[in-house]
Amino acid sequence: MKIMQVNYKMDVGGIESFLMNVYRNIDRKNYEFIFLTYYDKHFDFEEEINNLGGRIIRISNPRNVSVVKHIKELLKIFKAERPDVVHCHTYFNSAYVMLAAYLSGIKTRITHSHTTYALREKNIIKKIKWTFSRLLIRLFATDKVACSNEAGQALFGNIKYKIISNGINLEKYFFNKSLREQFRNEWKVSSDTLVIGHVGRIDVPKNHKLLIEIFSCLTKVHDNCKLVMVGTGPLEDQIKGMVKEKNLEDKIIFLGNRSDVNEILNGFDIFVFPSIFEGLPVSLIEAQANGINCLISDVVTRDVAITDLIHYLSLEVSSNDWATKISNFSVKRKNTKKELLSSCYSIESTVKSLVELYTDKNN
Repeated sequence: MKIMQVNYKMDVGGIESFLMNVYRNIDRKNYEFIFLTYYDKHFDFEEEINNLGGRIIRISNPRNVSVVKHIKELLKIFKAERPDVVHCHTYFNSAYVMLAAYLSGIKTRITHSHTTYALREKNIIKKIKWTFSRLLIRLFATDKVACSNEAGQALFGNIKYKIISNGINLEKYFFNKSLREQFRNEWKVSSDTLVIGHVGRIDVPKNHKLLIEIFSCLTKVHDNCKLVMVGTGPLEDQIKGMVKEKNLEDKIIFLGNRSDVNEILNGFDIFVFPSIFEGLPVSLIEAQANGINCLISDVVTRDVAITDLIHYLSLEVSSNDWATKISNFSVKRKNTKKELLSSCYSIESTVKSLVELYTDKNN
């Protein structure tokens, strides 16, 4: 069966990590993945996709061409490739993908929501455009999927949708003491140093400015602490400039994009995540699997709270309040293996749900 996954790009990121987790664990002999992307560049996951037997196809970014040209390009690709399934992850842009897939006679057309961005949008013109997009999705998508209730409401409104959790390979994320010692030695931190961790693209949604403010406040009440950040993004230089202005360069470690996040988590004590909006952050599932207390903003879906390690705090309170909360947390690891394995967040559960979706109309 040929599955076409439509996403803007295949660099390191939340949606991309979800897609790669699925691709690594699905039966690749029976399910061929083609990644249709909108950027003419080399992607972080490109080599792995090729090695696993997948393909990447590039078309023009719809932000740079007319709607008519975008649909024509989609029709051309669908005609040439004849996928059994088109699974689209491009938010409201998926409306045009679903229309083109319908016109191409593709039986299974899936729109998948991964973020709550639309719930916070106040621009009237965008809202009008999105109303039209929802109509197209309602008419032409055979299946509507979301990673959480909030993400489903953001994209689909009152249209019925199915929740499929962002599963991970849980066994890889359980706590490992020797890896903890290895990374803390690498970071040159002592056993009693409080290590705050964050994993995420350095961009507006993740709210790194507040993260730095919180950490700056924490250093005033806890002199032996470090912040370790995994990820890159368009605001990286700006955030590094902020770190320099606050004289925190010797206390903050930027690790960039990493493929060993499952190992790095072992070196953290507290996971801090003050996002402005999210879908369902896989990094918080990973942190819970590792047994880490997580302090996160109250805009993040409650669906992510599999264990009692998730603690919510409002973005309206001060950075000092966040810092005080952090300083009161226990750094002792909790064994969450039983809770995680019995949840719907295993990659096996996610792949099973997707396979059922892919095969439902193609049998």
